[in-house]
Amino acid sequence: MAAESTKAREHLANERTLLAWIRTAIALIGMGFVVARFGLFLRQLALINPVAGQSTTSTSYSAVIGVALVATGVLAAVLGTVRFFRVRAQIDRGRFEPEVFAELTVAVITVLAGIALAVYLGLTR
Repeated sequence: MAAESTKAREHLANERTLLAWIRTAIALIGMGFVVARFGLFLRQLALINPVAGQSTTSTSYSAVIGVALVATGVLAAVLGTVRFFRVRAQIDRGRFEPEVFAELTVAVITVLAGIALAVYLGLTR
């Protein structure tokens, strides 16, 4: 009975981890959408009140950064789901093997997109 209870707790923890991955994916996708639309907002402002030296091509980088964040969100959802099923099988076998590939992949891509966004915002002041 105790072994079944432990296994149930492990499966429930695995499900909570999947939900955390999905929340992260939704946040990244939402942030990517906002960043992509920020460039459109800047282009509209440039049309209304042109500033000397401001180029509308520099605002197109926000779309690239936004798409990278959205793609990272989709990747997070996929990796989280794959990880969920792998851990589920490991729990059923009674042999858990921790992995960090998915976490590192999403973290590195998010950091790179964040650096790109910081540089972009610094250049478009």
